[in-house]
Amino acid sequence: MATPPSARASSMREQLLHESIEMIRYAFAKGKGVPTAVVDVVEQYQSQSQRPGAKPLDPTALVQAHGRLAKLVAPATPMGIVLLSGASGGDRWSFLGPVPLVRRLMKTALACVAAFMLLSLTKLVNGTDIDVLHSRGVELLVNELFWLSAAGIGASFTMLFQVNEYIARSNYDPKYEPSYWIKFFLGVMAGFILVTLLPLPESTAAEGAGTLSLMKPTLAMLGGYSASAVYRILTRLVEAIESLFRGNTRDIIAEREQAVVARAAEESSSARVRLAARLVSLQQVAAAGGSGDDLAARIHEIITSLTPEAGESETLAPPTPDASAAPDASAVTVAISPEALVASLSGAASAAPAAPAASAGSGDEPRDGAAG
Repeated sequence: MATPPSARASSMREQLLHESIEMIRYAFAKGKGVPTAVVDVVEQYQSQSQRPGAKPLDPTALVQAHGRLAKLVAPATPMGIVLLSGASGGDRWSFLGPVPLVRRLMKTALACVAAFMLLSLTKLVNGTDIDVLHSRGVELLVNELFWLSAAGIGASFTMLFQVNEYIARSNYDPKYEPSYWIKFFLGVMAGFILVTLLPLPESTAAEGAGTLSLMKPTLAMLGGYSASAVYRILTRLVEAIESLFRGNTRDIIAEREQAVVARAAEESSSARVRLAARLVSLQQVAAAGGSGDDLAARIHEIITSLTPEAGESETLAPPTPDASAAPDASAVTVAISPEALVASLSGAASAAPAAPAASAGSGDEPRDGAAG
């Protein structure tokens, strides 16, 4: 059944009011200065909420006060302050605070430590070199549990350390609790992988029989503490193995050079297609009897796109010709055919071409005559 809009609005107003009250208490406890106007607004909404049947106030002022308080208590968050201000209960784990994740992680860490201590008391994990290839039965099982407990100690240690930082800053967010447990199990798996699959040298009589046995739980604990490091190690190993089957360095460099050449050829082909399209458009304008100024502007645009250096050295606006020396616009014709214009522009793509020739002729001069 859906919650009515009025109930949702009331719960939102209650949440804003509750968080605002806790942020004011937190700010006062930390010695921060809280504006009197903000405190007055929160007190008005608090007194109004305590009167049954009172008309709800406009939440605008409360929202603004909540925003100012959130900036005042930063980097702490309203959710973290409210969570840490809650009652921790009267059970035996209440000394760990009100955060449920801390209690669960602490219980897990204590269980890993207890398992590590109990398993270390047995003779199966003392003074023997155990690995998954040359051992079997109960002896191998007990040692694997011993390594897992060591990895669990390292993983719980780093998780508790990270959670403690967020709690100290009062910006802990409970919605990220699943990610902590994922990191914990990743640490346990990483420690187990590191101690079972990493090749270790065999211990000699001079070094002592228990040297290798001590090295393995240490590696498991380090792997549990930093699962990301084990992930990077495995990634580098996979990349090294792939490089063996990919070929030598010369082949890889040759493949990259071929890819660069193919990409350059594709870009050059695309540039030629775009240039041909612009030239066709210019040919159509010339065939339709476009004016000389229009053609000159289009040619200048094409030249600028082909040679940006030439376009930057020129002025943005062409100089205005002298009105007294300018011929009649009706008598200006372009003394070049569209085919000759396209051919001349195609040959001038690699260098800055000269301006197209235009001559003033009589009205009887043929438009398609050869260029002089």
